[in-house]
Amino acid sequence: MKKSNLKKEKLKEEKGKTRIVKETRIENTEPEEKRLVMLLADSELELVPESISGHPAIKSSQEKRGKPWNKMLLDASLHHSAMQKLKDGYRRGRPDIAHFFSLLCLDSILNIESKLETIIHTRNDDVIYLNPKTNLPKNYNRFVGLIESLYERNVVPNEENPLLQIRHNLPLAQVLNNINPDLTIAFSPDGEKVSSIPHFFKEIKEKKIACIIGGFPDGDFTSPVYELADVVVSIFDSELKVWTVTSELLAGFRASMLL
Repeated sequence: MKKSNLKKEKLKEEKGKTRIVKETRIENTEPEEKRLVMLLADSELELVPESISGHPAIKSSQEKRGKPWNKMLLDASLHHSAMQKLKDGYRRGRPDIAHFFSLLCLDSILNIESKLETIIHTRNDDVIYLNPKTNLPKNYNRFVGLIESLYERNVVPNEENPLLQIRHNLPLAQVLNNINPDLTIAFSPDGEKVSSIPHFFKEIKEKKIACIIGGFPDGDFTSPVYELADVVVSIFDSELKVWTVTSELLAGFRASMLL
C-alpha cells in the first residue's frame, strides 16, 4: 500500500508580495512487508469446570495451592482422574501446549523484527492477545499462575501496560474478522501437501497472512476452521506436535523473506 505525504498550499509574504507556494506530493514506493499472524485455535486452556469441582483430585490441588477451584487452570497432569468424566476429557487440560506455542512465537526473530502477531483461542472461545514485548515466564508453573491471574483480572499486569489481554465469548470467526487478514491458512495432516515452507510463503502475494494451528494434543478442530480458512495445508506426511509446526512455520516464513 502506498503512503503519501501531502502538505497544504501555504501563503507566504515575501518583500511585500503574496505568493502561493505549492508543495509536491511525495510518494513512498517502498513495498509493504509481509506480516504473519500465528493463531492457536481451540487450545485446551481453561479453568476447572464446575462439574468436576468436587473431585478429590481437584480438592487436592486446592489445598496444595491455596486457591479455589474456579481460579485454577485445568491440568491433565494433575487432574487426569477427574477429567475422565468430562466430554472430550482425553484431550483437555493442556496449558503446556499454549505455553510452548507462546514461547516459540514471542522469542522468534520474526517477533523481534515486529513482523508477528500471536493470539491464543481456546475451546471455550476465550481469546488471549499477547503483546510482542511480553517476556513470558519460561517456568511452566509461573506461566500457569500468570494465566490464572489473567482470567481473574482480564489484563496483566495492568491497563497502562497490557502485556496480556483476554476477551471472553469470542468465536474464532469473530477473531479472524477482527484480525482481518488478507489470507487465512489452516494447517492439518489432511491438507494440501507443501514440500517447501519457505517457497510456499514466497509465492503468496498477500501481505497479512494468518496461520491457524490446532492447540490440542489429539483429535481435530472443534471450531469451523476449514470453512473459515482460504486454504488448508499439510507440511508433513504424518501428524506433528504443535511446537514442531509452530517452529517450522516461523522459520519458514522468515526464510521466505530472504529468498
